[in-house]
Amino acid sequence: MDRKSLRKSLLVAAGIVAVAGAALGARARSNDTVLMASAAPSTIEPFALAQVLSQAPPDIVVISLDDARHPLIGAVPSSMYGESDDAFVASAPKARRIVLAGKDQVRVDRVARRLQAAGRSVAVLAGGIDAWDKAMDADPAAPADTAGAEAWEAYRVNVALRRYFGDASAAPPPAAAPRPAAAPAAPAAPKKREGC
Repeated sequence: MDRKSLRKSLLVAAGIVAVAGAALGARARSNDTVLMASAAPSTIEPFALAQVLSQAPPDIVVISLDDARHPLIGAVPSSMYGESDDAFVASAPKARRIVLAGKDQVRVDRVARRLQAAGRSVAVLAGGIDAWDKAMDADPAAPADTAGAEAWEAYRVNVALRRYFGDASAAPPPAAAPRPAAAPAAPAAPKKREGC
């Protein structure tokens, strides 16, 4: 075989391998397609989420994908719906609005878009768990002295929420189990009198 025909044979073989690889690779990827909504999910600010958690409305479920330094009291861990994101998306609540909170904003956005594509109503915590922890670290700044009554009321509500969710010392104490009542003593037998 001369050099020209060898070169031509190798180019043809490389072309066939490239076409076959592209066809097989495209087929494998098409089986793994995941439906995602194109619209970004709506967001909810940390103090608005704190109000939702404190009110515990029956039509909203807050799902935490990761743990926070300041716990999301009332939030449900995503592991209750499945160990992986795929299992979570498949078994997430259908009849309730969902609020997602997590550390990795890319993962939260991806899961939220998949839930939206599946027909669920979803919002995400703006800034993620880091924004939650930052908001719950210290009391919000007080409004100016000239601020209206609404601003002061919002400030008082936010301080109360921050202290409930942010301060372990200000959180309500855990319910203590009542102590069992001591069994009543058996009546003593009448004493005999001495003498008479």
